[in-house]
Amino acid sequence: MKKHLLLSIAGILTLSIPSLTKAQLYVTADIGGVPIVNGATLENFDEPSPAILTLSGPAYLLTGSGVASPPSFSGSTAAYFGESPANGADASPYVGVEPGGSATLTFSTPQNYLGLLWGTIDPYGGMNVLTFYDSANNVIGTIDGGTVLSANSSLNPGDTAYVNITSTIAFSSVVATATPIFPESFEFDDVAYAPVVPEPASITLIGLALAGRFCFRRNRIG
Repeated sequence: MKKHLLLSIAGILTLSIPSLTKAQLYVTADIGGVPIVNGATLENFDEPSPAILTLSGPAYLLTGSGVASPPSFSGSTAAYFGESPANGADASPYVGVEPGGSATLTFSTPQNYLGLLWGTIDPYGGMNVLTFYDSANNVIGTIDGGTVLSANSSLNPGDTAYVNITSTIAFSSVVATATPIFPESFEFDDVAYAPVVPEPASITLIGLALAGRFCFRRNRIG
């Protein structure tokens, strides 16, 4: 009996624990949106050398028109990050990644939530990409412009939206890239991040397994 019970619990745990190399990424996107996690750490890239940001290849901190098209604010996003103007082209620094370049966000502790103002969303998957890495530098998931547009049917290609992403597996870094074969840059600003852990279901599943086994044993004895 004990052997069967342990095997049942082990099987349920195997089914309930997510893959170590693949996360489920939940995405929302809204024009004029703001971070959905209270108390998240905010980064608007207004300081000269943002601590979490590393740029490689053709990627820059830009202000105004620059090399890339700047994100466009609607009032609530700008106000949340204490920036101006409330509407129109970004007058403060933002990140622009040209094809072949990358911008890496590195976190001192693992995170489960990322928010960012995604400029000029591209209509096709694989043009502008966010790649999420765990602490062992394994890829656990990706988000591209097509994913963002699918998250909100009212969005159109070229819109600027605040994108909220929650991962079932903690990530330690996120890399923004623009695919070299497409002449479309990747612009983003106003990053928020937090170690929000999704509520696990495994404890509930174990309880149900134990209860089921107990009832089964009572029936057999009776």
